[in-house]
Amino acid sequence: MFLNNKINEKVLIADSLTKQSILSTFEHPNFYGILYFKKANGTLTLDGQEVDIQDHCIFFYYPYQKLTIRGDYEGCFLKFHPDFFCIDIHARDVGCQGLLFNNFFNDFLLCCSLVEYDQLYGFYLDLRQELQHKNIGQLDMVASYLKIFLIQAVRIKQSKKSKAVVNKDNLHHQIEMLITKHFMIEHSAEFYADTLDISISKFNRLCKRYFQNSFITILNLKKIAVAKNKLFLTNLPIKEIAYDLGYNDALYFSRVFRKHCGISPKKFREELKQNRLI
Repeated sequence: MFLNNKINEKVLIADSLTKQSILSTFEHPNFYGILYFKKANGTLTLDGQEVDIQDHCIFFYYPYQKLTIRGDYEGCFLKFHPDFFCIDIHARDVGCQGLLFNNFFNDFLLCCSLVEYDQLYGFYLDLRQELQHKNIGQLDMVASYLKIFLIQAVRIKQSKKSKAVVNKDNLHHQIEMLITKHFMIEHSAEFYADTLDISISKFNRLCKRYFQNSFITILNLKKIAVAKNKLFLTNLPIKEIAYDLGYNDALYFSRVFRKHCGISPKKFREELKQNRLI
């Protein structure tokens, strides 16, 4: 099932989750995605971080992230274009950025209880019901379902995260908080190691152990997430975006962007500004 905008461009698709649908869906990933795993036994790798997937998990995808899913699974998915419903615009109201989407700290799956999953899956069913017949205000109605779903998902995730912090190694939590707070300004491992009063080598080892990525990779992924926001929502030159993010060489920024996204910043901007699913 799908939704078209006012000029008849496809902006949202709801479909069953199968290996074949995943292959075709992510051929041109210029969209946000929500994958419901009703049943699953396998692994999901996102931007170099691999986690096990199991029954009643929900995964949130941001445009042009590198994704691989292995194993057996069934469920459903939504994909929608940022011009229809932009996570970055709604992030302040909903609080999902960095929690559900663009979570680079090895915590990007929402693993639900059966009750939680059924509650969130209910929004998907309501949305599909709305898509069955074209009606007045349909675009606004579907956007409302999405926003309410995301708010509820954030509440569930925050509750689980608060409980998990109590059981986490204190350094694990401190590193995550420090990088989240300072990544736009502080780009050296030395700053974080000194703040934590540990050696640089230990800091780098802990990043790899806790987050499955090096400190530099985490830093670049977080800066690229900001770059994607600016590429879509502004008309700033790519060189200026690179400089704002601490890259003095725009060509180097483009290489880093392509390495992690499989596409250049210029092409990313072009494909998202088409205002439709490809």
